[in-house]
Amino acid sequence: MRQALYAPGMGYYETGQVFGAEGDFITGVDTGPWLALGFADLIEWGWHQLGEPDVWTLVEQGGGEGRLLSDVVNLLSEKNMDMPSSVYAIERSTQMGQRQQQAYAGLGVDVQQFSSLDELPLGENVLYFCNELPDAFPVSCFAWRDGKMVERGVGLGDEGKIIWQDAPKGRKSDFPEIKQALKAVWPEGYISEWNPHLAGWQADIARIMQRGFVFCVDYGFAQSEYYRAQRVEGTLLAHLKHEPVSDVLSDPGSRDITAHIDFSTLARAGREVGLDMTCWMAQGAWLAQSPAVQQMIQQAVMQQDEQGVAIMAAAKRMLLPQGMGELFKLSIQSKGIETKGVEITAPDYLTSFNRVDALALDDA
Repeated sequence: MRQALYAPGMGYYETGQVFGAEGDFITGVDTGPWLALGFADLIEWGWHQLGEPDVWTLVEQGGGEGRLLSDVVNLLSEKNMDMPSSVYAIERSTQMGQRQQQAYAGLGVDVQQFSSLDELPLGENVLYFCNELPDAFPVSCFAWRDGKMVERGVGLGDEGKIIWQDAPKGRKSDFPEIKQALKAVWPEGYISEWNPHLAGWQADIARIMQRGFVFCVDYGFAQSEYYRAQRVEGTLLAHLKHEPVSDVLSDPGSRDITAHIDFSTLARAGREVGLDMTCWMAQGAWLAQSPAVQQMIQQAVMQQDEQGVAIMAAAKRMLLPQGMGELFKLSIQSKGIETKGVEITAPDYLTSFNRVDALALDDA
């Protein structure tokens, strides 16, 4: 999966157009300003919770073509707050990094680009955000056979065709921790996957901040939903010309490969390195309550013209459950944040919609 997505000159993210109508899939950034408005509100809130520092760092990772970070920075410049002292863009794809460089050229803010979080210095006050990032981390796959998990890998079949193949016997696989109650009802041949890179990613984020917040948006579930017995083929999919494709092995480099996020595992990995999951909720609820998004919608309703109708159609796609509103989730993590002895969880306008208890983080 890593090679199919990132191999120099051959991987999916290193060749061609991947985003938007001319690509293979639409991200939230392609639907309009909604994510930028929502993130800007969160970042403003986070800056206030940090004590309104005059020196602070803004980090985006996996920013695609650079539009989201550009829009967020422009929106922050209109708010009553100090602009970040440092802005970092983290992107492992060479092609995407080049497109981002073009996007940031006229921004009026120095955006420093890096290929990994390892290259960043430690910051005292850091606000980090990402959109649809960990779903592209390479996953490992398993099948449930005779009451145990068997790792699935790939091999070469006839005429060099890439096929699914069980890992060799004796291979030690680092299977995920999944509740026994879930595994007990899996049918024979149940297939799914796990993301072995979440823990390392969380550790990398924790390392770059003494104090700060992490705002992440991606599609996924709590573990109880991710590994329910009825999800017999997991979530691993390819996207090709705006259609989901179950065949992720054919023609490597020609299609996006992705898997949903187990947010329970993500949150537990974060907790191990000092990142506390304080809020987890549906994207639709987050954006519907975001002050800047509400203002934009009110303006669109008052327009009463074709542009206003188009804006509202895009908003519905982002907010409503039948669009991206329920499958996509917002997670908020904090590190080293406490105000007058009170733990900070989320902005007041989101408190009623916080579903972090659904992650069952304290269950044995």
